[in-house]
Amino acid sequence: MGSTPEGTICQLDQARGMNKALVKMVDKIVEVTENSENKILAISHCNSPKKANMLKEAIQEKMKLSDIVVLDTAGVSSMYANDGGIIVAV
Repeated sequence: MGSTPEGTICQLDQARGMNKALVKMVDKIVEVTENSENKILAISHCNSPKKANMLKEAIQEKMKLSDIVVLDTAGVSSMYANDGGIIVAV
């Protein structure tokens, strides 16, 4: 999932299985992020620290960022991510 310029949620791509979805997520983040070395990336996870750290490592291999922070979801973001879900923001 992603967002439109107006801020609404939209589907960016589709994959079967979590691992394939995470690979596509990394590729999309790398594709759309300009001047990444000046940006901070946040990974929020809903009861899935292992997946979040795997995603962090995969992103670090493909792009340079100012910082990457991994944190638990809270509030409304927990509803969007659901159990086991991952949210990434640059």
